[in-house]
Amino acid sequence: MAQVIFETIIRGQSHYHKISHFPATIGRAFDNDIILSEPSVSAYHLEIDQDDKGYVLRNISEENGTFLDEKQMEMQATPINLPVALNLGDLKARVLSHKTAVEPTRIKSQSKGFFRLLSNPFWVASLFVVTLCFIFLDRYQSTPLEKDLLFYLNLMLPTLFIMLGITLVIGGISRLSTHRWEILSALGIASLFFLVPLVLDYLGHFFDYLFTSNTPSNIFSNIAHFLVLPALLMFYMVRVHLTPILPALGAAILVSSPISAYHLNDQIDQLSTYSGFSPLPPYNQTLSSFDIRAADSLSLEDYFNNADHTLEEQVDNMLKEEREEND
Repeated sequence: MAQVIFETIIRGQSHYHKISHFPATIGRAFDNDIILSEPSVSAYHLEIDQDDKGYVLRNISEENGTFLDEKQMEMQATPINLPVALNLGDLKARVLSHKTAVEPTRIKSQSKGFFRLLSNPFWVASLFVVTLCFIFLDRYQSTPLEKDLLFYLNLMLPTLFIMLGITLVIGGISRLSTHRWEILSALGIASLFFLVPLVLDYLGHFFDYLFTSNTPSNIFSNIAHFLVLPALLMFYMVRVHLTPILPALGAAILVSSPISAYHLNDQIDQLSTYSGFSPLPPYNQTLSSFDIRAADSLSLEDYFNNADHTLEEQVDNMLKEEREEND
């Protein structure tokens, strides 16, 4: 039965080797008990032995040496108390007891409800198609003059390429961290990256016109810029990489912080610009069949009557002020 476990950490992944007899040698040579492929490890690098008091390590490398708890080892035997951390050249390792407790098993989320968006090919394909439809609608609505179909498809191509690029990047990160491609889940997340902000943008526009205020769009814009990306990244890490919630949240905030900082800087620039000018309210700049207001719109007759009344009042006030100045 193994008394000692030798753990190597390569690209964030742990690999374990059982040591059941002593002394045991570690290195790149094929006659070692544990064979490592790291180029910075010597052919015969380390020896693990057992005596009456416990376990001892002996550095047998003359090239890059061995570091025990960040201190370089000499050639003589060194007693150890398990667990200990080692560096064999550039390779990180640990020597553990076979009784070391393992972490609890992470239970995979079942493919039910919203989780199907990332695990079921039908739902991922549906999400991708819905996202493309929303992008097409956005390009159609933002074009002042009606064009033919090829024009709108051409406008969609850059966004489509960016979406596929994000899919490959996320899939590549999954390949490096989990050693498997997660293209299906990556495509679902990339689709949500574009779909959720578009939906929030249309909701903000709708409520802006409904309440005759640009406050709703500001709220939805802040949600899209500062909450959506971290939330989707955390969801992806928990769902696909089985990362615990708190570490996933920390990593999501760290990865999305440059984009959040960019949007924050953009908002500060807008506020500084607005302080010197009087811009038109955003809710007055567009009008479509989807615009619905909570208050009844004025008829043209009422609008002109109110304008005439306001103009008469302003003229009377100006004439009154001139008479007072002349007197």
